[in-house]
Amino acid sequence: MSANRILAALPHSHLTADNGLILPFRSRQAQNLRRVPFSETCLMLILSGEKQLHQGSTLAFPAGQMLLVPAGSELTFTNQPAANQDYLAWIIALPGHDLPDPGKGPVSREIQHAQADSLLLILIRQWLELGPELQHSGGMLSRRRTEMASRLLQLGYAPTLRAGLQQQWSNRLQKLLSRDLSYDWQLSDVCPQLAVSESTLRRKLDEEQTSFREQLSTLRLSQGLNLLQTTGLTILQVAEACGYRSASRFSERFRERFGVTPSELRNQRG
Repeated sequence: MSANRILAALPHSHLTADNGLILPFRSRQAQNLRRVPFSETCLMLILSGEKQLHQGSTLAFPAGQMLLVPAGSELTFTNQPAANQDYLAWIIALPGHDLPDPGKGPVSREIQHAQADSLLLILIRQWLELGPELQHSGGMLSRRRTEMASRLLQLGYAPTLRAGLQQQWSNRLQKLLSRDLSYDWQLSDVCPQLAVSESTLRRKLDEEQTSFREQLSTLRLSQGLNLLQTTGLTILQVAEACGYRSASRFSERFRERFGVTPSELRNQRG
């Protein structure tokens, strides 16, 4: 079956964020977002509308394109709906612990793009056909991500996948903090769980050109962006889930990071 036929058969309109594998991002108006972080390697599938990446010049990716975004990327982009259609993209995170060994070789931090691959689309479709009890099985989710990453290796994207294996301490810290972003995390909380001293963790993160506070702030704002785009939670509920004590403080930090307020983003989403 051709990729176009598989794409057309996917449940574009009804997918919600509780499927375990895919985060669906939809908007009825153009969304301009800056410095959006991708802490993990992500596969992005454009289903309707167009994603415009602003990297000096503007690159436009229409429906039917897939993008592979390396871990550690920060993107400034526009989500542009098509005429009489919403913008819709699905994003699938491929964490380092689910990546097969890409072997030794060069590392690429460039975004890769191509027409959507039929086998990857089949893996996505099969996932959506599973019952909720299987979708929320951690082992099943990990295996499906590994299968998708293996296909990407076959397609020649090993240099991009290697980027997701380089930030070992950042990845370990992110995994720990992500358990509960509403918690008032301190460096002294995480070091015993990572079996490392505070000075050593600071040094390891510095070698990866980041810090504890930077990681925590980025994770919280990224989670806020995801929740605003994929749920009906109020802005206050989103702020609290991300560790902010007030909606105003969260909105201020959100605007500083992404160039848009949570309210504006919600209005664009429709």
